[in-house]
Amino acid sequence: MANCAFGLHNKVNATATLTGSPPRYTETAGSRAFDVTNLANPQGNATAAFWCYKKDTVWFDVAYWPAELVQAFYVGRTNLGQGATWTITVKNGDTQVYQASGAFATLGGIGPVQLVHVAPQPISATDIRVEISHNGSVAEDYVALGLAYIGPLWQPVRNMSTKSTTAVDANSTVNTGRAGGEFVTPNFIRRKAVVTHESLDLADVPVLEQFPLLEAAGTNILFIPDPAADPPTLNLRTLFGRVQRGDLSNPYGAAARQQTTFTITERL
Repeated sequence: MANCAFGLHNKVNATATLTGSPPRYTETAGSRAFDVTNLANPQGNATAAFWCYKKDTVWFDVAYWPAELVQAFYVGRTNLGQGATWTITVKNGDTQVYQASGAFATLGGIGPVQLVHVAPQPISATDIRVEISHNGSVAEDYVALGLAYIGPLWQPVRNMSTKSTTAVDANSTVNTGRAGGEFVTPNFIRRKAVVTHESLDLADVPVLEQFPLLEAAGTNILFIPDPAADPPTLNLRTLFGRVQRGDLSNPYGAAARQQTTFTITERL
């Protein structure tokens, strides 16, 4: 088991060059595209959708300059099924420096269908391509991707927590008929985690001070409880969304151990 990890600096943003497979278009006036650039929306309320009619594989590419370190790769809020697979290719300039492949399958075949991959070490990169094969797992003629993270990871020096919890935030509209029957319309369901770190190091403080700024800006962060977990567990347990950090305290006096709480709520 490895220390939990946070992805705080997403390279899938408006400063990067995003390209991809032909996007799906709406049939409304103006023919608005579900373009790959929608993945750079920091609020996560836009979707990139790629035509997959008579083809199995779609792709998107994230390029930037100069080279920066990346280690974590995430794609979520998809219309894919458990049978979908992926391949990641990383380049530094014209040189391929890393490649990995895997499946979207989650532990026990439950939970969100998402891609989560952690490279063994940080990679200096300028171009990352993600190829996705739906393998017949989508009912539509397009592959929809709502959220993405490609970037570095930060791990605290120690991983001491005895009070962390996970939960589900569900919202439904309930209409009750005159005869007492209840008619439930589900609106959304999202996961969240409350992580109480009880023994953070003083060396962690400069990064900890960034969390309130990210919260105030509405920035999505990636939370991986155990980067060393097997792929199905990574896919099931990883959260991508807003973070709230509690007060930073020093409850152990001269021991100089910092304590705080993180609440990570999955982005819809």
